Amino acid sequence: MRPFPLPFFVLVTALLTVGCGSNSAPDAAADSAGVSEVQARALYIRKCSLCHGEDGRLMASKSPDLSTSVLSMEERVALITYGKGTMPGQKDILNRAEIKAVAQYIERFRE
Repeated sequence: MRPFPLPFFVLVTALLTVGCGSNSAPDAAADSAGVSEVQARALYIRKCSLCHGEDGRLMASKSPDLSTSVLSMEERVALITYGKGTMPGQKDILNRAEIKAVAQYIERFRE
């Protein structure tokens, strides 16, 4: 039986090392990874602006003014995910990264 050539062994070892990575928990920023600010804005415009307006202040259907919101990031994510009152939850429409990105985008409306 012939031994494997050294370059093959080095390549396999390198690939296995890179593929292992760390098993630490992802941070909050990683939750919205892959969703750009432009995409977050487009999602907000499509899903939220009818009631909240493009600047978060429209307040149609008695929706709250997002520029005066005191909700934390976690509370905004939960509200977008599950909805409240007349606001429908988005958990079956948007994925976790999209919801997190929209919640981050809304931060820009605060005064």
